[in-house]
Amino acid sequence: MLFADLYVDKIDLARYLTPEECQGVGVRKAADLAARLKDGTLRPEDCPNFSPQKRYAIYLAVRAREILPQVQSLELPRPVKPDLFDLNEPDRHSPVLVTGNSEFTLTVLTGLLATTVSPFYLLVVDCRGDTVDMAMIYRSFTPQRLDQGLEASGLAKKVSHRRLIIPGVLAPLREELAAYTGWDIQAGPICAAELPLFLGDHWRPPEAPEAA
Repeated sequence: MLFADLYVDKIDLARYLTPEECQGVGVRKAADLAARLKDGTLRPEDCPNFSPQKRYAIYLAVRAREILPQVQSLELPRPVKPDLFDLNEPDRHSPVLVTGNSEFTLTVLTGLLATTVSPFYLLVVDCRGDTVDMAMIYRSFTPQRLDQGLEASGLAKKVSHRRLIIPGVLAPLREELAAYTGWDIQAGPICAAELPLFLGDHWRPPEAPEAA
């Protein structure tokens, strides 16, 4: 059985590491600290200048292959119904994550979202059931379909901001999506397991965040 590429190799730990965090373990460059975290010669709990929340986020990133659900690599789309989902009782200030309506994409993303108690809105846009990388190739994730999803969901009445976070693989469409919808579009990471680092304080771990 072939499994889909979840882009774990695209996770960029170094961009989230500060000079102070590097100094705390005697490392000069963020790239060197990232490499040691990835190869396991340093664990997140070995880094004294990491907050418990950041420790947890890095733990998720470096163990992404274990944490993200494996999904099959199939040629045919597997669509689910486009919709807006409330996660952990979001309010008017909660971030809005956007994704496509592939069953496999949602399996991976909801598997990761199960690791946080933070509130989010998740807007699932009709892209004919293509995974987001295929939606980029086939241009099935369009400004018109995003706008339709925003209108159908009534999201504008639920939040006080106009910010959407799209998957990083859709970053080339960011300006086009923003111009058409009137919303501020931010491109997130390519790999879902990088989201906890990308979102920072917006990604709260469960009660016991320390990685063993």
